Amino acid sequence: MHATTFESIKFVFQVTSVIFSWLINSFLIYLILTKSTSKMGNYRHLMIYFCCFSILFSTLDIIVQPNIHTYKSAFFMIMDYKNRGIPLWMAEVLICLMCGCFGMTIYGIAVHFIYRLFALERKGRLQFFQEKYLFFWLLIPFIGGAAWFSACFTVFSMDPMKTDYVRQTTKEFFDLNIDNCVYAGAAFYPLDKNGTTVISTRSFIGFSLFLVVMLIPFAIVIYAGIKSYFIIRALLKQGETRYAKNLQMQLYKALVAQTLISIFFLFIPFGTIFVLPIFEINCQFLTAPITFIYALYPAIDPLPILFFVDYYRIVVSNLFNRIRCKNSRVGIYEEEPASSNNGRT
Repeated sequence: MHATTFESIKFVFQVTSVIFSWLINSFLIYLILTKSTSKMGNYRHLMIYFCCFSILFSTLDIIVQPNIHTYKSAFFMIMDYKNRGIPLWMAEVLICLMCGCFGMTIYGIAVHFIYRLFALERKGRLQFFQEKYLFFWLLIPFIGGAAWFSACFTVFSMDPMKTDYVRQTTKEFFDLNIDNCVYAGAAFYPLDKNGTTVISTRSFIGFSLFLVVMLIPFAIVIYAGIKSYFIIRALLKQGETRYAKNLQMQLYKALVAQTLISIFFLFIPFGTIFVLPIFEINCQFLTAPITFIYALYPAIDPLPILFFVDYYRIVVSNLFNRIRCKNSRVGIYEEEPASSNNGRT
């Protein structure tokens, strides 16, 4: 596929994704504010917070319009800034913010799982999510994002050796002059001025930081998810009210679905392109789909809550039924004149 054609398709996809992200997340925020039960407690605030972040994520994606790519021992996210009239310093910040969104996302999921676990345990730990502590929990995703941002801005920042290493592939795949672009990424075995392969200590340090930042929330999600599953199984066997059981199960299913989306859309794809370049295994075939997936993620992330939680699912179902009935009525009204005309002939 020609680079210009790919850019056009990518731009249309990113615009479509940001529109859907704004519509779906805004609609979910409205439902959370108007249809939620008080029994959901401060979990409502967490859901609204995550919806707002998804809107920010998708908006930033259409501003940056990143390309994700790998080449031999390198992986990087690149942005064309000069042809779009964006100052260099701003472009460097934007590309690192785009990377930081990944860190915010995975830590936000971990906070959700901790809340659900505390709610299921019923040991009074939900007091740590009350108003005076809530700011701390909302700050955790920002800390994860800041860690990711810092790694990109320092050890994964641009340097002459790395720039020369990815210059040819950037021109070949995207028809971009690397000197007109900013990027954040690693090149584990770049070439020096003499064409000799060297080991990039900075890239390995950055990779280690990424690995730690990813593993902490992933471990929390696995631990809290498994423990919550067994608590829910025990809960279903106890004499709880059907209402309480259903609500807990709905919220848990929605959270599990959101986590699976994150694992298959974020953890696995990005983990793959982070690790394989160390062994110089070609994974360029993954980079175009990952670029599209990264743009799509904020739009599909809220869907499990809409489909699994009855308070919101029923509203969505009723809305679709009204639209369907309205279309059916229009069809009937259009057929009646035709039937009358046939009768006259």
